[in-house]
Amino acid sequence: MTEDRIDPIAPVPPYRQIAGILRRRIEAGQYPPDTRIPTESELMEAFEVARTTARRAIGVLREEGLIYTVPQRGSYVARPPSVTSS
Repeated sequence: MTEDRIDPIAPVPPYRQIAGILRRRIEAGQYPPDTRIPTESELMEAFEVARTTARRAIGVLREEGLIYTVPQRGSYVARPPSVTSS
């Protein structure tokens, strides 16, 4: 799939491209809530990027509230916020 590849010369930085790919996978249900997303090492291998790039991509998703990180365990998909009626 071309959408799961990064373009190193695109105007969008590689870490943002990787974050976008992971975001699409989460939204499509490929990674359900509370399941682990690929580790930094797995992202490095899959996208042929440096650890810093993989770490920044994970950081973007964490800042967006899409994932949470458990020390020594990895990063997991966050549960969507509950919608309550007023």
